[in-house]
Amino acid sequence: MNKKIIQGNKTKKRIIDCARRLFVEKGYNNVTVDEIIAEAKSSKGGFYTHFKTKEDLIYGMLPIVDEAYSSFFKKEGKYENTIEKIFALINYVFFIMENEIGLEFMSVIYSSQIKDLTTYRFLTAPEREYYKQLKILIEDAHRNSEIIEAMSAEEIISILTTCIRGIIYDWCLNRGSFQLSPYGMKIIKMILDQIKYKS
Repeated sequence: MNKKIIQGNKTKKRIIDCARRLFVEKGYNNVTVDEIIAEAKSSKGGFYTHFKTKEDLIYGMLPIVDEAYSSFFKKEGKYENTIEKIFALINYVFFIMENEIGLEFMSVIYSSQIKDLTTYRFLTAPEREYYKQLKILIEDAHRNSEIIEAMSAEEIISILTTCIRGIIYDWCLNRGSFQLSPYGMKIIKMILDQIKYKS
């Protein structure tokens, strides 16, 4: 890889990191491209080489979110069973959404995914780290006879993810009037209780 490409990748990452920090601090709608450029010590040319619009930054931030999911599995944690670990992962997802991404930015992400039928649906992309890690856990739970065999890993992932999205969307609609994790985990617990293997 030549120096120009390496430098370009560094510039792109710096712009994304600075934009994310500004979005969380000030709110997505209160941040301008000029502010991002100044914070990243870049130029307009440098910005528009990598991004057509401010909204394009959202897609560039997806790996950062998935890195957060990966970090969950690097932490030392003691769980009595796989179901408990699935519960902890989903709780961690809610924590990241509320505390590290924030209400306004999450609202922008969801809006960007549904306002145009031609938009790339990165939230549903199966290659995302979230889907990979959740599938590993559900397959482990199947092997350990913790989850009923009548439902495949894909079906369970679909149901859980639909509920997670619905909870986050409702949180956005209600302008964060409730804490995401306590409310969301009540619903997730009800679902997990239904798919647990009962001896």
